[in-house]
Amino acid sequence: MCSVMSKLRLHVQRHTLLTVLPVLLLLLVIAFAAGAPARSRGTDAEALTMIDRAQHELERIGADAAPEVFATHDSAFIDRDLYPMLLDDQGVMVAHGWTATLNGSNLHELRDVDGKPFIREALDGVQRKGSADVTYQWIDPLTGQVARKTIHARRLVLNGKPYMLAVGVYR
Repeated sequence: MCSVMSKLRLHVQRHTLLTVLPVLLLLLVIAFAAGAPARSRGTDAEALTMIDRAQHELERIGADAAPEVFATHDSAFIDRDLYPMLLDDQGVMVAHGWTATLNGSNLHELRDVDGKPFIREALDGVQRKGSADVTYQWIDPLTGQVARKTIHARRLVLNGKPYMLAVGVYR
């Protein structure tokens, strides 16, 4: 009787293991897949670190060299969906890390899809407090969908001239 019970327990345990193991593997795959988009996105902390690096570089090379340094897509200033932007205090894009064709454009009155003048808000905050975080709605280039984005901005003075240095993070 003991031998039969042992065999029965072993059979039940084996059957349970063969049933549960594929489910566990499936859950593991789902967990990794769910985490993949998060790893493909920059974080607030990484954006602030990029602003620090960009500030140190700009203090070394000056604003005139920023367009070339920021826009090289294999540079240290392009990290997934993170890139720096340097605007003068009037809202003119000096250097855009992703879309260099924006350089020279006055974006002071640029509005998001809801009509929010997010560049102006960031410039005002930077001028008043030295830094600003402005959240707005923007088209996510990875999905093509409207998504929340927060621009982290800081006041920077180069050769006596004020600028806004910023990096945005999609939510």
